[in-house]
Amino acid sequence: MLKIALVQKKAMANQKNTNLKLAQLYIKEAANQGADLVLFPEMWSNGYAAPFAEAFDNPLDPNYEKERTSWLEEGVTTSSDYVRALRQRAKAYHVGVCATYLSKNGKKNQNTAIIIDRNGEIILDYAKVHTCDFSLESLLQSGTEFPVCEFDGVKIGVMICFDREFPESARTLMLKGAEIILVPNACDMNPARINQLSTRAFENMVGVALANYPGKNWGNSAAFSPVVFNEDGNYVDNLIVKANDLSEEIYLAEFDLQQIRAFRKAEVWGNAYRKPLSYSPLVSTNVSEPFIRNETHT
Repeated sequence: MLKIALVQKKAMANQKNTNLKLAQLYIKEAANQGADLVLFPEMWSNGYAAPFAEAFDNPLDPNYEKERTSWLEEGVTTSSDYVRALRQRAKAYHVGVCATYLSKNGKKNQNTAIIIDRNGEIILDYAKVHTCDFSLESLLQSGTEFPVCEFDGVKIGVMICFDREFPESARTLMLKGAEIILVPNACDMNPARINQLSTRAFENMVGVALANYPGKNWGNSAAFSPVVFNEDGNYVDNLIVKANDLSEEIYLAEFDLQQIRAFRKAEVWGNAYRKPLSYSPLVSTNVSEPFIRNETHT
């Protein structure tokens, strides 16, 4: 069993040091509950909070250059004290951590998730590919790939929030060998989006675990198994655990890797019968109506 702690807790808006202390506390709590790996919501370092009131709708408003610059300067690097403290915490409690933050890489800022192993080593560094370029994340640089790492012998990948709304994200991770996909999240989780998680798990034969911030129509942190049929071929519910929207808790999702691997080996989905030579439009960069948008990416 791989036990993943879904941290459905509030972070403080744009208070990086406070959020670091909260992360350290929740890592300890999750480890004491028997978690193997702790998953935080998206951009925990600032609580995915905007630098000024209208930033989600108009992030480039010229009247707020100071606030925008200050917000970006709060980005952290993998060599920062912030990340070092998380690595030390993971090692101290011998637990894996999927930590999330606004990152700084040279002159670029990104929406980043790292996976830290039980020894405090960073084994995966992922920048969100599908940034919300229609909103605040137009200030950030998109990532360019979906890496996979191995934790406790399990192959794990990450897709952050908006990534899960693109089937290609989970499909790419599956093709790279991922058995479990972690989803740090920061948005409302309505039935359509929750169903996406189940579908991504089913169609790729991967486990999926999502951690989201609590709030009205938010929350709903959840985990799904890819196993949707039992040995007799009858449908089984693949939901492992699901929170409500408002609760502030740490939820433990247990993935049965032996069962998942047997299912992946026997069933027809995933990469067993794909016809990739027929999928050339999937890698085309051409965008036509009705999908043309006016936003420009910085």
